[in-house]
Amino acid sequence: MSIQPVSSLKLHAEVDALNTELKLLIRCHAEVELPPEAFHDVDWEYFVGLVESHRVISSLYPLIEQNTAFPDWVKSQLKVRFNDNKLRMLTYTAELLHLIKLFKRRNIASVPLKGPMLSYKYHGDFMQRVCRDIDLLLEPDKIEEAYELLYNEGYRLAEQIYHSPKQKEIYLAHFHHYCLYNEQKDITVELHWRLLASNKINTFQNAVLWKNARTELISGVEVSLLSDEDNFLYLCIHGGRHQWKRLFWLLDIVTVLRKENTEFITKTYQLSKQRGISMYVLQALQLSSTLFNIPLPKSIVDDIEQKDSVTKVSTIALFYTNTLLLPENGDEVISETLRKKWPGFYRHFTSSYYLGDMGNVLDEAKSYFINPQYWSVYAFPDRFFLLNYLAAPFFWGYHFLQKLKK
Repeated sequence: MSIQPVSSLKLHAEVDALNTELKLLIRCHAEVELPPEAFHDVDWEYFVGLVESHRVISSLYPLIEQNTAFPDWVKSQLKVRFNDNKLRMLTYTAELLHLIKLFKRRNIASVPLKGPMLSYKYHGDFMQRVCRDIDLLLEPDKIEEAYELLYNEGYRLAEQIYHSPKQKEIYLAHFHHYCLYNEQKDITVELHWRLLASNKINTFQNAVLWKNARTELISGVEVSLLSDEDNFLYLCIHGGRHQWKRLFWLLDIVTVLRKENTEFITKTYQLSKQRGISMYVLQALQLSSTLFNIPLPKSIVDDIEQKDSVTKVSTIALFYTNTLLLPENGDEVISETLRKKWPGFYRHFTSSYYLGDMGNVLDEAKSYFINPQYWSVYAFPDRFFLLNYLAAPFFWGYHFLQKLKK
């Protein structure tokens, strides 16, 4: 099967326009020799901040540990963070296995998402990834029982998300997880009753996910995992809906592509077309090929280069990746902040349109009308619940102004 890199000249121009520190971070992961000019005019404090913001310490430090072009103080700081992350991942792994066993004793099936198990699958240990929480997919009718078990373990909702039966009904219908935090353990757990909040993207039907799931014995515990195909598609959609603003999401894709063969890539892409989510996969593949020199089957390259919309959404993603960490201007007035926000809204919804359709855009827009944070400020009684939608723009403005004050 013929394989080749993607050669979109426009996207390469966007890559050339990335800031110096981000380009260095990408080149470190591209498995190419770093030229001397890659180190010219690098703001090393900003570089260290990018490593943290993009959550790539676990993959980056081993690549630069012996590279004398990096200042010793930079490597020293990154070494501390690298070792801290290893300890954190071991702690998260132990807690994850504990929770899986806890649920099993109550006949609650669970599937861990991303996190330590993704690291174990493709690296052979639990520490080669960064994660900030534990994600578990459960069957919807088991969520409340699982929540009670976690409550007895010391977990509490990270924030109050509903205050009435109608609010709870709306939350369960339009969102996809509970976020719980254990203060003593300093661990966050997200209990998912479906993979995605979006009702528009219904490619991951729970019944199909559970049917395709496989079981593996890990550290003496039987762990259910998504099939390799479902896992890859989930990673593509998850990253795409977050605009790939953090590099570690894209590096998950790169890791899979480096480990799997071309037959897997072709098969999974064909599956994405059947499920109506091929644009998410093409975007992930184009970014992986362009940034990290990942060769792709010629048939997929042809599809990418024949669809201008793929390059459009990839260009938008690079904008978000490039602007994830920017210096803050404390003296900036509100009008100037708003002026900078509007292009971001336009890019976000443009990307949503090309990745799906207008229905996808409307589904994204609902987050501005259905937001539990609004209910914590003020909520109309359940019998007048529709009035909450009318008041939503005012609550959005209130929260926006509150963020500016921080």
